[in-house]
Amino acid sequence: MPKIKKINDLTLALKADAHAERRTFAQQIQHLADNGEIDSSLYDPATRDSTGASVAAWKQVMVRGAGLEPRGRHAAATVNDAFFRQEDNRILFPLYIEERYREVGRDSRNGLTLADVVTDTQPVEASVVNTQLLSFQDDENADLARVAEGAEYPVLTITQGDAVVRLFKCGGRLEASLEAILNASLSTFDRWLLKVRRQADRNKIRKALDILKNGDGNNNAAPNVNAAGATLTAADFVALLMKAEEYGAEPTILTGATAALGQALSMDVVTGTGSTAAAADFRDTGTFPTLFGMRPKLPPQRSVLTGTDQLLAIDPAAALTMHYDPRFDLVRYEDIIRRDLQAVQITEMLGFSKPDTGAATTLTLQ
Repeated sequence: MPKIKKINDLTLALKADAHAERRTFAQQIQHLADNGEIDSSLYDPATRDSTGASVAAWKQVMVRGAGLEPRGRHAAATVNDAFFRQEDNRILFPLYIEERYREVGRDSRNGLTLADVVTDTQPVEASVVNTQLLSFQDDENADLARVAEGAEYPVLTITQGDAVVRLFKCGGRLEASLEAILNASLSTFDRWLLKVRRQADRNKIRKALDILKNGDGNNNAAPNVNAAGATLTAADFVALLMKAEEYGAEPTILTGATAALGQALSMDVVTGTGSTAAAADFRDTGTFPTLFGMRPKLPPQRSVLTGTDQLLAIDPAAALTMHYDPRFDLVRYEDIIRRDLQAVQITEMLGFSKPDTGAATTLTLQ
């Protein structure tokens, strides 16, 4: 017999089960659905959205069980009407906040994203975490022209870092009167969540850039090359890419201080008469063209690059590991269900480590 037959079967006890099993509430609902524990009137695995992708169980339960379509016909409904008119719907509001917060992150046209600076994520149930370091540089003894024993094969060494990574609280706080939140339409509330999410992402990227450039405390600051002259040339970028190649990296993202990035985008390959169609599109639309195989992107304000004379080339495939504590709920379910809504606090516990020294390489201008 299904465990979830109607909407009021979604309870805080079920939320506690999710926490005990190290899942978010939405993941727990999906787990139950995948194991036949949700009635077919609430969940149909064959349901697809307009793109042909399957629809998550929590969304189907919200639509089929509570009759709520927050991004459809109920987008103009108020928070109060959607979630607090019916007692059974109250637990859906913190669930909605959590999952919409995860969804609403929107990339800017030319801005850095977390995907540019984070390669993988790792759950850790601790406030500190030990790190693993990868040691790789081109080995002259591994030349295939040599006849040698297996001991002279190129070696990738993995060692334990001396410094630990400390997790820090990240997120945002949406403060408003109870009336303002309850009377906001769901579409307006989404806009508020987007603002909170984008600010949280900027803070994460600032921290990530600091670690990419200066290391995580394990003597793994970004390798550097200096520009040969006062004006950037193709040779400077060749030197940058060759330095990255020493560490087995292939940068595809380029960021930097305002003046340094501006000088790179003012090179003849971008602004000259023989520049590419992508460069012409940059002049017309503002979308940055690829520069020597790297996509220029803007760092957030007040980052570690602000005020420097440096460019930072990043290999997203060899970038940072983001560690997060899965025991932290993004929001406090009990407070929201009680309508304690003077502030909606969204909290994450996370930190970054830099396993690969070659994750980023700097180019310092004269």
